[in-house]
Amino acid sequence: MIKIPKNLLSLSEAAKKYGFSRDSLKDYVKRGRLEAVLKDGRYWTTDQAMRRYIESRDLKKIPTRYRKKH
Repeated sequence: MIKIPKNLLSLSEAAKKYGFSRDSLKDYVKRGRLEAVLKDGRYWTTDQAMRRYIESRDLKKIPTRYRKKH
């Protein structure tokens, strides 16, 4: 049985909060890069999982045009 964490964010909420598109987050989930659970036909993630994903990214592998300008 899968343990569903508390404080879930829908992928749409996470995308808005962290500056990603919902479709890209869904792709990361399917590739196993972002932890999420499928509940009622929708993927849900947490702030902690999003932070882990962001910290694990290798910016050198992201094409320049998609990198965020800080």
